[in-house]
Amino acid sequence: MELWFTEQEKDHIRFGLKAEKVLFNDKSEFQEIQVLETKAYGKMLVLDGCVMTTDEDEFVYHEMIAHPAACIHKNPKAALVIGGGDGGTVRELLKHKGIDKIVLCEIDGMVVDACKKFFPQIAGGLSDKRVTVNIGDGVAYIKDHKEAFDIIIIDSTDPIGPGEGLFSGEFYQSVARALRPGGLMVAQSEAIWFKDDVLGRIHRNIAAGFKHKRTYLGAIPTYPRGTWSWTMASNEPFDPKGFDKARFAAVESGLKYITADILPGAFNLPPFFREKLSKND
Repeated sequence: MELWFTEQEKDHIRFGLKAEKVLFNDKSEFQEIQVLETKAYGKMLVLDGCVMTTDEDEFVYHEMIAHPAACIHKNPKAALVIGGGDGGTVRELLKHKGIDKIVLCEIDGMVVDACKKFFPQIAGGLSDKRVTVNIGDGVAYIKDHKEAFDIIIIDSTDPIGPGEGLFSGEFYQSVARALRPGGLMVAQSEAIWFKDDVLGRIHRNIAAGFKHKRTYLGAIPTYPRGTWSWTMASNEPFDPKGFDKARFAAVESGLKYITADILPGAFNLPPFFREKLSKND
């Protein structure tokens, strides 16, 4: 009998991968956690039936969520990652030697433990001396840290279940207060093909906390329909074209997806997606 993993996006859209075997299957107090071995993408982390990361394409997501902010910010020293229990975003931030403090706040310790065991190439940076791992609620954590970070990255699951609180307007207001002057926030902001009302809610809530925001894109084959978005925000103007080229050059040799041309170019959105977002500005 063949074993197939299927992710249901809509009633009429499914994404499927043939799995060789189930390496891990358990349920925490927050969600169902699975690690599957697949022929096409290697090991795959699945939370509540949704693909989070795979061996083969994880670098796209993690490079794109981490390096633009790390290079656009004028002089980042302290970073906070909320969610991101696989450790990939932390791994990418660690490539920037000027960042001397990284806090990972992940609500589900079982995710962290599973990723350390099955994805050591992704989670290995969590043991770095610059990293503090806090197992707890990011919504509560952010409220207790005023002007503490230069960069805050919201590496969340979809806006359902344990990740739902990380998409509210009140939460983004707390994020803004936790940033130092000139600070940048980056949040994963779902697929460009998502319904207007879902995208609209995300962007309206980000705007509740920040005066300036820009969305950018990358290609991730195991995410719904292949093209994903992230949104960068700040209460001070920022220009993606003005990123620190020397800082980027210092990490570029270790990157697999993002380049000095892709970084600012990713903020150039296709017209149909710009129109979607403009309806909700």
